[in-house]
Amino acid sequence: MARMVLMMIECSTPNWAISPLTHAQQLWNQWEIQCLVLASFSLQVFLLFFPGIRKRRNSSILSLLLWLAYLSADYVATFALGRLTLHLNDPRHQLVLFWTPFLLLHLGGQETIAAFSTEDSMLWKRHLLSLVSQVALAVYIVAKSWHASSINRQLAVPVALMFLAGTIKYAERTWALMTAGSSLTPGRSTITDYVLHVEGSVIDDAKSYFQRLNELLSAHPHHLEKDIDYEGLVGVAGKGLRMCIEFLTDMTPFLMWHSGDIIDRTIKKLKDVTNESLRAHIAYKLAEIHLSLIYDFMYTKYGVLQFHLNLLISGIERLITFGATSTALALFVKADQRGHFLQLSRADVMVSYVLLIGAVTLDIISILMVIFSYWPYLPGRGGPCGDGFPGKSVMFFVTKLFNPLGMVLWSGKMDQYNLIDDCIKEKRANILMRGLRKIGLVSGIKSVPVSIDMKKFLFKKLLGIATTRHVNDYWKWNFSVFRGQWLRWELEATEERRFIDTEQLNIEGENFAGTVLLWHITTEMCYHTDKDRPTSEDCRSLMWMNLEMSNYVLYLIAKCGVNGGSNGQFELGKLRRDIKKVLSHERFSHGSLNKGDLIFYAYEGHGFFSSRAAVAAKQLGKVSNRERWELIATVWVEMLCYLAANCETGFHIKNLTTGGEFITHVRILQIILGIPFLREAWQTEAKDDAQYSDFVMF
Repeated sequence: MARMVLMMIECSTPNWAISPLTHAQQLWNQWEIQCLVLASFSLQVFLLFFPGIRKRRNSSILSLLLWLAYLSADYVATFALGRLTLHLNDPRHQLVLFWTPFLLLHLGGQETIAAFSTEDSMLWKRHLLSLVSQVALAVYIVAKSWHASSINRQLAVPVALMFLAGTIKYAERTWALMTAGSSLTPGRSTITDYVLHVEGSVIDDAKSYFQRLNELLSAHPHHLEKDIDYEGLVGVAGKGLRMCIEFLTDMTPFLMWHSGDIIDRTIKKLKDVTNESLRAHIAYKLAEIHLSLIYDFMYTKYGVLQFHLNLLISGIERLITFGATSTALALFVKADQRGHFLQLSRADVMVSYVLLIGAVTLDIISILMVIFSYWPYLPGRGGPCGDGFPGKSVMFFVTKLFNPLGMVLWSGKMDQYNLIDDCIKEKRANILMRGLRKIGLVSGIKSVPVSIDMKKFLFKKLLGIATTRHVNDYWKWNFSVFRGQWLRWELEATEERRFIDTEQLNIEGENFAGTVLLWHITTEMCYHTDKDRPTSEDCRSLMWMNLEMSNYVLYLIAKCGVNGGSNGQFELGKLRRDIKKVLSHERFSHGSLNKGDLIFYAYEGHGFFSSRAAVAAKQLGKVSNRERWELIATVWVEMLCYLAANCETGFHIKNLTTGGEFITHVRILQIILGIPFLREAWQTEAKDDAQYSDFVMF
């Protein structure tokens, strides 16, 4: 019965409907392998040129395309290898033998991307299994398709050379993933040995790093921007690369550091730079180079190779793979010119040329990318030649053309989230917008550039912490708890401090997220109170800077879950509920909603959510305009520094692939200024003082 139904369907199907389908199927059967191999090559071209962009730009579209290309590259190459096994003795595909190692080459990926995310590095064992299985499959295909013929004899050496290059590339990728994954989570059985090793190595790295930075600052007066030694700055970043990786991934134990050594001299040298803008520029540029190198180490093949191998060894490895592909191309061209491939499909021969020339071209571009990156100029990478090698200055001159000193190596932006604005937009939203907000297609997040004023202000505060008398007092406190100590110091130095009741500022709450929310509302109240008052441009710039820091810290807490936890989400939900309750008041239920009216209504003490914030804002209103915003800025800077030191490792590393986060740069600035060492310096100093007192008494 079923057979009769099928026959009736076939009879009832018109010829005009069958013909295109049959023709398409025939075309696919004829060109399937060629299309798959060329698609695999095209994905490799995309993965060579575009991953580096994500280091400097936060683009959802780019991230999506890279994610699709990264996954598809492996799937297409693996699928193509599987399909090749079905065409081993097909007379239409006599070059199957030659195309097989190219798929291994493609599975090895490109220099600019080894891992799309940290999860790929964590799953390096899966890639190791894939390496073994795919190489075995490729060997099987070559062995089964091999038969004594003039064509195969001509292809024997090129196939062997491409097999060598493909296996090396695939092994490199697996090793890069293993190395990056191990740096994030050392094995449970080796954690003790790792920490004991780090304790000694980081001290040595720190000494070398600050010594190199001290030499750089001593060699040039740095009165003008042209005096910045760009190559020297790259050398300093190279000296501290391992130290920064270990601090950023929280793998470093507490260190005992003796105060008064090279750190103190280096920080004083940095403070002696009279040009405040230039001083901040040096520090932030150094932080950018650090994070650029860390991104390379975590997510690229050439970063891992250059980190673990010197220029000579990595250069030899590059010459082997490039020499293999170039020689294979030359032998293929020679065989073609002698007419050995006349009986083959010319289309298949052209596909082979595309693969060969493409492999050689991608190798050349990869080598140039490495040469014109920062890696060849890092200390200790020169091998037998030392840090200097022939033509280094000329090469770095060309490198500066691709990476000029003024080029920003990250997005230079920070996201903003304002809770009151978001609640107002939610109330104004129609049904469509509410639906889009519900599924996450519309959010209350926007991005703003990190201003020069903010960078200068934050670095000035950090430099002051690293060099003033407060440092010993500060590091007696546990930095894992936010106490608002910087604001207290600022009030001590303020003549108008007698007007302010510190307790009513509510700077030290039960949980950090609650303090952030309170000061977020306080900052809004102060801004709307002052925005219409006549003030200087500097003060107005300071007001905007505070708003941006307030919105950024709230974004980290509310949208990224940084250091918030369940208590933070509870506090956020409670505040959102209170704001909505105020918005439902008859005063705001009709007509257009005005944020200023809502803020002033809260400032008057209406609404539970604003009571403590209003008290703090009124206390701050007792001092001068400029002084008030200096105090508020001090609070937000300390919050940023607190979050930078206590943020999860995964957040810092993950966001390097989406343009970077400003908070990660703050973390690196703390390392540049030696702040992670200060608590240990205080402990050592206190111990030495106690021993000296005992000696005097004796």
